[in-house]
Amino acid sequence: MKRTDLEKLKGMKINNRLKGTPPPPRFGTSSGGGKAGARVNPLVAKLLGQKPAEGGER
Repeated sequence: MKRTDLEKLKGMKINNRLKGTPPPPRFGTSSGGGKAGARVNPLVAKLLGQKPAEGGER
């Protein structure tokens, strides 16, 4: 086998291993996940054409 074929097989093994394992809990919903705790800056929301989130400032 060529060296490139061996490297390709190694990469495929790594990809399959990563696909089979569930993500760690720190990336799951228990940590708030995604945009749950993210706040959008009012200026950024205005520039993007979104309605700024209602609520008090910190």
